[in-house]
Amino acid sequence: MAPKVSVIIPSLDGYRDGNVPRLISQLKNQTFKDLEIIVIKEVRPNGKARNAGAKKAIGEILISIDDDVTLGHEKVIENLVRYLESDDTIGLLGISKLIPEDSNRFQRKCAKEIPRSTSPIYDELTEGDLVDHMCIAIRKDLYFRVGMENESLIRGTDPDLRYRIRQAGYKIAIAPNSWGYHPMPKTMGKLLEMFFRNGMGSSWVQKHYPELTFHDSVDHTTPFRARTSLQFRLITSFTYLLKSIVCGNFFYFLARVSYAMGFAYGILSGKSGDPWFDSDRRSGI
Repeated sequence: MAPKVSVIIPSLDGYRDGNVPRLISQLKNQTFKDLEIIVIKEVRPNGKARNAGAKKAIGEILISIDDDVTLGHEKVIENLVRYLESDDTIGLLGISKLIPEDSNRFQRKCAKEIPRSTSPIYDELTEGDLVDHMCIAIRKDLYFRVGMENESLIRGTDPDLRYRIRQAGYKIAIAPNSWGYHPMPKTMGKLLEMFFRNGMGSSWVQKHYPELTFHDSVDHTTPFRARTSLQFRLITSFTYLLKSIVCGNFFYFLARVSYAMGFAYGILSGKSGDPWFDSDRRSGI
């Protein structure tokens, strides 16, 4: 009998400092047992890895989980399946995001300052836009119908997929009482490196796919903007910098500066911020 659910875990090395085996162990201990686990290794960018997993999947529901995520409890998969099947109008279902309980002081401070680092836990099914690849569930037939993930995007695959699902007439929602833990960078150096690479990835989209430059919401209820102009993005970025100064969010201010530097470097160098992807392009893969 084919499993009902296929869980896809994109991971460069299939280990991620021990978190992949930990996540697999969690999945095996979930109350929902009718699933298969597919780990896609050494495939970049992540959108391409998720597509590779979807093509291998047997289940009628795809659940994609990032390799640095851990699940909040043993009923997360059960909740995702139950609520996705309860409403045919739901196209993409996600979970709430928390930082791990053993996060250090720096990580906790970053989570408070930086938008989208965490999200509320809801008691009922809630429509919202802040559903990302940390952990998402979608029917496999719909995933293929909307064109799967864009394999050319280094950054912004979340809003791109959500946009196409909404265009197809479906809702985006967060499953109630369901959450996972996604860690923040442990040091300032790691934080600035992440934002620098994100800036480079954003410049790649701006340079090659300007029609896919979406402005993400900062929470579940604020609507995002599709197909934004470079002028709008620059003004928004400057506004974020000013707000971080006024609010005294020093870590977020430095992160935004690092993002802007990465964006500028990406525009000038033509690099994407993903060494694996850039290497594949040079090799003609």
